[in-house]
Amino acid sequence: MSNLQTNLTFQKSEPQSTKGMVATKDRLATQAGIDMLEAGGNAIDAAVASCLAIGVVEPESSGIGGGGYMVFQVGNEGGVIGFPMKGPLKGTPNMFELTGKSSTEGFGWAGVKNDENIHGFKSIAVPGCLAGLYEAHKKFGKLPFKETITPAITLAKNGFQPEWFSLYKLASMLPMLNRYSELRKTFLPNGNLNFAHMTNGENKLIQSDLARTLIEIRDNGIDSFYRGDITKKIVKDIQENGGILNFDDFDQYKPFIWKGLEFKYRNKTLRVPPYASAGITSAMTLKILNNIDFKKFDHNSPEMLHHYICAAKMAYADRFQYLADPEFTDVPWNGLVSDEYSKIRALEIKKTAPNNFEFGNPWIQEGREPNTFADPSTPSPDNGTTHLAVIDGDGNAVSITNTIMSGFGSGIIPKGTGVVMNNGMMWYDPVPGRVNSVAPGKYPLNNMTPCIVLGNDGVEIAVGASGGRRITNCVTSLLVKMIDYNLNPQEAIDSPRVDCSSDFTDLTSGIDQNTINELIQKGHKINKLSDELLRSGINMFASPVAITRKNNQLRAGVDSFHTAYAQGLT
Repeated sequence: MSNLQTNLTFQKSEPQSTKGMVATKDRLATQAGIDMLEAGGNAIDAAVASCLAIGVVEPESSGIGGGGYMVFQVGNEGGVIGFPMKGPLKGTPNMFELTGKSSTEGFGWAGVKNDENIHGFKSIAVPGCLAGLYEAHKKFGKLPFKETITPAITLAKNGFQPEWFSLYKLASMLPMLNRYSELRKTFLPNGNLNFAHMTNGENKLIQSDLARTLIEIRDNGIDSFYRGDITKKIVKDIQENGGILNFDDFDQYKPFIWKGLEFKYRNKTLRVPPYASAGITSAMTLKILNNIDFKKFDHNSPEMLHHYICAAKMAYADRFQYLADPEFTDVPWNGLVSDEYSKIRALEIKKTAPNNFEFGNPWIQEGREPNTFADPSTPSPDNGTTHLAVIDGDGNAVSITNTIMSGFGSGIIPKGTGVVMNNGMMWYDPVPGRVNSVAPGKYPLNNMTPCIVLGNDGVEIAVGASGGRRITNCVTSLLVKMIDYNLNPQEAIDSPRVDCSSDFTDLTSGIDQNTINELIQKGHKINKLSDELLRSGINMFASPVAITRKNNQLRAGVDSFHTAYAQGLT
């Protein structure tokens, strides 16, 4: 019952192991995780090492200047550690001057003068990455933290040869690199990409300032980053250039420790981040589909895709109507993921799709009226972000999504630190009075949704993706493929995909034309992407990694259009 046509000219092999598996967006970051497992560390040690290393070798997408989420299961204890970027304490709803036009970059919000919410010093939010990774390691790591940060230090200090995807991103972002002096000095030494071609091991990308920052963190702990000399350097440079981030923003930052949002899909328990992430949107999508019997439909058949698209579109409609930081906006969290509301939404799926998918009324299932009300915020896609997954030989599992937002984040490296800072303020709606508008110390609504799936024998799947608003559909569709249609992770990732995060539904060319015609007849607005675009490495879809565990056999899959790499412990 599965259509495994991929239309790919190549596919990555699927590694297998019984001792442990690491999957990240770069071979060197994966090796950092494998090194921790070989040294006797667990999944937490490996994930922390890989996440710190990927920030060095994939600096355009992630790093300690950003934030994210970790979903974990260690022994009998599982949960979510949230370390998203946070708005500055001096942030205000009207901090950005509106142009009266639509933005041509980023989320497609209302336009801001000089795009100050998208790049530059005012676009920087408080980074949470280090705080979250350190908290996870303190609670569950087996190796000393100094060992987990060592691979990142080595890569920054001694240098490395960037993979083709990073080189492509660097070349495509030359205007950004040339705009900001520290970024240019770091990634365009002598005015060009010297490290694009190796000669006898020379011309590596070396990040000396970042190496010194990481060494200071290794020797003095993360307080050096959040309330020490590194903090002073970061804050000084930002404030001297018109930014608003201050010392208190760093000093007061604390990661979240949650049980996580857990829900049933088929006979599995799924765990995702709660609140103002995309975890609840993924949960809503799958809980609606829980009411649909996919056994009746072939994989990627018109009926299967029709129901999936409708469920995803409904979840997005509710997302943009209701979701925001719960400290600032009253949100019907329980109603949105209630079984009754999911059943009502599933019954709204008819034989044909509506012209527009409307939000529902989960306040009924919430059993109350909202205490506050704000107009909805409706963004459009972004890019950037990284994802990694680890399952060790004992069945401990980690799924991490971390981001500095769009490519090279704010474009700012505070002098002497080597740290590429995020542009997390891009996540906010710059128009005051809306559900996702700027407020002091507010967390913005973000798109990350790392996931762990548990069955009768513990962890069965660790999955996630990078790719902005396209992450949610990527993760939920992969879960459908692996759970409902029993596809292995690499098969699931390489099989034809859909994305429902915009007005149109994007399809890969692997979906046959007869299926596309039937979907159009059912009222769907379809945009078929060409093979040429997909093979270019452009982020037309989110970029996933996944690890599965069955009878202690681990298998991994990664994005074939990326330098992503999975490796098993031998």
